[in-house]
Amino acid sequence: MMTRRAPAWVQAASAVTRRVPRGRYYLTALLRGRAAPFIAQLDREIGGAQFECSLADAIAREVCLTGLYEPPVSALVARWLQPDSVVVDVGANWGYFTLLCAALAPLGHIFAIEADPRHHAQLARNVALNGFTHVTTLHAAAGAAAGEVSLVVHAPEDDNRGTTRVAFDARAATDAVACVPIDAIVADVPRVDLVKIDVEGFELQVLEGLEDSLARGRCRAIVLELHPALLREQGLAASSCVARLERHGYRGWTIDLSAGAYRRAARRASDMRGLLLPLPAWQESAWPHLLFLAPGEQLR
Repeated sequence: MMTRRAPAWVQAASAVTRRVPRGRYYLTALLRGRAAPFIAQLDREIGGAQFECSLADAIAREVCLTGLYEPPVSALVARWLQPDSVVVDVGANWGYFTLLCAALAPLGHIFAIEADPRHHAQLARNVALNGFTHVTTLHAAAGAAAGEVSLVVHAPEDDNRGTTRVAFDARAATDAVACVPIDAIVADVPRVDLVKIDVEGFELQVLEGLEDSLARGRCRAIVLELHPALLREQGLAASSCVARLERHGYRGWTIDLSAGAYRRAARRASDMRGLLLPLPAWQESAWPHLLFLAPGEQLR
């Protein structure tokens, strides 16, 4: 297990970065890959969990220097969680949202699903690093049915290491991994408080594998990242994901990812409604993030 702490200059850069909201993301880009991997920490207000950090990884670098990833999404998740929440993190990567949820829901349970073998190994190490015994990690892809899928994995030198996806064209595949529907994973769970889905164009298949839980209203909230361009590559429409959730009575909003929303979230200056836009706003974005609530559930 890695034990090296962040170098002093990284700690100093983090302290400066968190005080310059307009320039923080410019500064994070400047520091790409300028240190050997070390142990960093999420913002204490979202639990302060530790994680293995490589500054060559854009997501890890952002979290190391700012304490947060996608502040509006993080703020919504943190506001929604209760100490006993049950969460399914689909496309967990190295575990940012898994660690956030595990820290804020110590009496609940987190199912973290990651298909990329490298990310899953780091995810498992990060869970162990924090001593989280209420997290189950699964090296698998979530999909419509049990079986196996092929992957297109990110290149080792990529700055954005969250782009591994299920192969839509077998000729591009590099790895194979088990596929399992979420309904099977949570079959014995009475309720799921939150499902977070980030699967690079495999969204519709994941929702198909969640059909029973959706029909029964067992999933209280869903945070869904849509990838319209990747869906179009498969001849699918992003609107079909929205329609599937609405068919089961789920109400939706587009998560506001504007600069203003980032500032409000980073300052903890807004309730859930202050970070949301009407659902149709998703059509104006190339990479929309959506929040859906089950029938009867209310924003906090």
